[in-house]
Amino acid sequence: MPLSKSELEAFLEKPRLAHLATATPKGKPRVTPIWFKYERGVFYFTTRLHRVKGQHQKRNPFMALSIATEEQPYVAVCAFGKSEVIKENRDEWLKKIAYRYGEKEGKAWFESVIKQPDRVVLALNPERVLSWHYGRDDDARQDEGESMATPTA
Repeated sequence: MPLSKSELEAFLEKPRLAHLATATPKGKPRVTPIWFKYERGVFYFTTRLHRVKGQHQKRNPFMALSIATEEQPYVAVCAFGKSEVIKENRDEWLKKIAYRYGEKEGKAWFESVIKQPDRVVLALNPERVLSWHYGRDDDARQDEGESMATPTA
């Protein structure tokens, strides 16, 4: 069974690294580890517009995220959808993203990035979220063709 909505929210509340997949101009995948904030069914993360992730987002806003535990039993979440640049409350979102990964590290990072004029926040409102928990034999369910789609609404 996929994670329930409350299990999904509890899993994503922890400061885990996500892996963001974007498409290069030639359509090849590119994956980058990122910090993120999940709130009300939307994933928020950041980049600079002139950097690779920013350039990929301009050309093709469809992205995917993968977040997983590193300890057993493994739990994983994948989200797929179209990203958009968030123009309102940029600094508030940057602070929310930064401080969830540790106050000392977050504060230092936040103080440097708010000075970057091309720093943006991206929102991924997923069209589809998949999740599984290998401690519940979800791998066997997947082998049987059962959907791992997680309800987010």
